[in-house]
Amino acid sequence: MKNRILRLKNIACAAVIVLMMAGNASAALVYSTDFTTSYTTSNAALDLGGATPDVVAGDWFGSSQTPGVAGDVLTLGILGDNRFRGSGVWLDTTGWATGLVTVEVDVTSYTAGTDGATTFFQAYAATGVDATNLVSLDLHSGPDVDPTGSTGTATISALGSDQLITGAGTDVPFTFNFNGTDQFVGLVFANNNPNVTPNANTGATVVLDNLTVDVTAVPEPSSVALFLGGIGVLAMRRRRHLKAAA
Repeated sequence: MKNRILRLKNIACAAVIVLMMAGNASAALVYSTDFTTSYTTSNAALDLGGATPDVVAGDWFGSSQTPGVAGDVLTLGILGDNRFRGSGVWLDTTGWATGLVTVEVDVTSYTAGTDGATTFFQAYAATGVDATNLVSLDLHSGPDVDPTGSTGTATISALGSDQLITGAGTDVPFTFNFNGTDQFVGLVFANNNPNVTPNANTGATVVLDNLTVDVTAVPEPSSVALFLGGIGVLAMRRRRHLKAAA
């Protein structure tokens, strides 16, 4: 009976620790759009920062793609060969917690391209952006989004690998880690048609809606200490139980 009570106490302690850890790992919404907000005109490469920035954080921009049309959705569609086009947005990370970033979007319609054409999502981090240093995302490059225009101390880097979109309803979350120091995060949806033969292939047509960005903070040091302390208590109780039974 005593052993059973001891086991129940151990389980209860472990449950409390898990619940407290989960509470510290709750996700916070940092950005959302249904693509009815403002957007800039199409441009091959839009810069963030510099004395005269091409785009401000939170505005969607495109290259042969125009957010906010056909029922307030983001539509990607390419009918030519050897083309790379997309739409993107820069997000100001002020106030974001360090942790795991999850990007979710509804793929409301999808028609596959032919002969190697793909549609994908990618995220980029930018730091060192000020009145003289700028970074840009070139949406005319391929086969991958090619960040260009880093000057001075400004830098840009990919956050994880390309995530392919392969069908309607594929609102599988895209995730990457945010280090807490990057000034801006760029989100890009793009189509890529690699075939150079005229009239040999077509790009996919994709309609996106209801995009959200959440950050799940890593546990605070105090939470980690509490967790380790709880493990220590369980270990001590287990050792005392073994000694008593010996």
